[in-house]
Amino acid sequence: MGLTQILHRRGAPALLFLFTRSFALADLTVSAPPLFSYETKQLTDDTVASLTAADQKLFGFDDTAVQSGLSRRSGECKVFPGDEDWPSDETWDRFDELVNGALIPTVPLAAPCYNSWNLYNAAKCAEISKSSTDPYAHIADPTSNMWPIFQGKTCLAFDRPNGTCTLGSFPSYAVNVSSVSDVQLALNFARNANLRLVIKNTGHDYLGKSLGAGALSIWTHNLKDIDFIENYQSDSGYEGPAFKVAAGVTVREVYEAAEKHGVTMAGGICESVGFAGGYVAGGGHTPMSGLYGMAADSVEALEVVTADGRFITASNSSNPDLYWALRGGGGGTYGVVTSVIARAHPKMPFVTSTFTFKSGGNISTEVFMEGVRKYYEMLIPFTDAHTYSYFWIWHTSGTFEFQMMPFFAPNHTVESFNQLVKPWFDHLTKLGIPVTPTTELHDSFYPAYNVAWGNDGVGGLNAIPGNRLFPRGRWEDPEKFEETWGAIRAHMMRGKSLGGYHQAPQNRLNVDNAVSSAFRHVINFLIGAAVVEGAENATPTQMKKAVDVLTNDVLGPWRDVSPESEFGGSYLNEANVMEPNWQESFYGTQYSRLLSLKKKWDPKGVFYGPTAVGSEEWEVQDGDQGTQTQNGRLCKV
Repeated sequence: MGLTQILHRRGAPALLFLFTRSFALADLTVSAPPLFSYETKQLTDDTVASLTAADQKLFGFDDTAVQSGLSRRSGECKVFPGDEDWPSDETWDRFDELVNGALIPTVPLAAPCYNSWNLYNAAKCAEISKSSTDPYAHIADPTSNMWPIFQGKTCLAFDRPNGTCTLGSFPSYAVNVSSVSDVQLALNFARNANLRLVIKNTGHDYLGKSLGAGALSIWTHNLKDIDFIENYQSDSGYEGPAFKVAAGVTVREVYEAAEKHGVTMAGGICESVGFAGGYVAGGGHTPMSGLYGMAADSVEALEVVTADGRFITASNSSNPDLYWALRGGGGGTYGVVTSVIARAHPKMPFVTSTFTFKSGGNISTEVFMEGVRKYYEMLIPFTDAHTYSYFWIWHTSGTFEFQMMPFFAPNHTVESFNQLVKPWFDHLTKLGIPVTPTTELHDSFYPAYNVAWGNDGVGGLNAIPGNRLFPRGRWEDPEKFEETWGAIRAHMMRGKSLGGYHQAPQNRLNVDNAVSSAFRHVINFLIGAAVVEGAENATPTQMKKAVDVLTNDVLGPWRDVSPESEFGGSYLNEANVMEPNWQESFYGTQYSRLLSLKKKWDPKGVFYGPTAVGSEEWEVQDGDQGTQTQNGRLCKV
């Protein structure tokens, strides 16, 4: 029985399964949707038993490896290139053979900008440099990441033929997985050979969870299946439309499918983010939060390869504790998700409105701040009306500007939207602040999304971001509101820009999952940043200074008025990697349960990510970088 043989985990013959998939799932009522074709290609006990004893030790399941007499390494570090235990070229070749040639030795995306890889090409370098701010350029590369600071800045996209380009924190190898078997083999190999393992779909994680020096990466980007199920019957009690979404599918691809089938999906605002990976694992804040909570709240089941290499289903009735953790408990932590099933919601109208106002002329800074304050005073009625916003407040050369980009109102009419914002706009008029909104009605989510958002950017070298989630309780207490508004106003008066949202996911679908308690109480999500002096040439001292400014001067005052004890916190996917008390800040009251589940499902520490659950037991020995990067050996603390 060969490794390429197709086996169906649920007992049906492979050919019958493929025949079943030829029918449109939209016409079916199902309680257990069939696996995607790539999910039927699995590593089983029989296929492992057909391997040589040496191969079983390297590529077998955890229990198989133990039964075969594989000794567990007692060293405190993951094996690193150059170590005596680093797999030989012959071993890597054997692994490549087992995954049918899917192994990719890493060549940094910007290697053509340097002579050190013998790939220098000025024209190619110019092309790479031009596209370096396009997320799709990084998504299409097996190991590239979208925040070079946390990579270690070892191979930047600048024309430097005499410079040095090293792997830094890019993984040594990636596997372009096209089956569950590929995922299992890669995971088993990493565990049994004591290799660091990372997972990449798009590389959007700001903190570098898809990076790791000396690592083997599981690249899920090319798993692109989407199935619409018209009437899905979930073991949680939900009955209605749903999508089964593969691990490589992006948010925009989900939205396109939802528009085609006349439904609405809860997803993010960044189109190129992977839907089924770190987005859902991080909870998934969404413009639909006012009606349906977090995107993770709509997830009904997940297919996942766990740390022992087994392929299982996580749902309300199958491995329910893992199901709980995978929805909001952080990415790259408990297993490799190959697909999710998520509820689809009804089609509805949407109103979008964009507008700006600024200081200058007859509008003093104080008057401008009064206009912004009125917006803050109205966040409770705005969120109670199920709306969401994305805005920025800029400070440039002594002038302040408020940009609403947009105010997003699901299931509203233009009339109901205008009535909702009338007290704010009337107040702006009273203050003498002119506002001319562009307000539009859309008959479904997708056209509203296209007007409001689109392609998103990539992290740069001149700043580092962080965020804070402010709880509704600070608005319900007049004294606490004054303290909160005072801290936000003081931030702007110091000449610092900020971006943010009003949103209140609460727990609108009444589910039990690992979504942070901070997101259950949030009403305002703010993003701040600190400038990095020297940008790409910043020294560790300059980088540390920026980190300290971000942690203490930017986020510190916000942290004071949104403490974890009152359900304040931070969104873990766009956060300060050096956030103090990150366990409670990122995961809320759920952290202790998540940590116990991490130890249950991954007792040997196969999965690691910066600030992921259980990561405090590890450290990346990256030297003096001024901030935490992934450019170093991973060792037990």
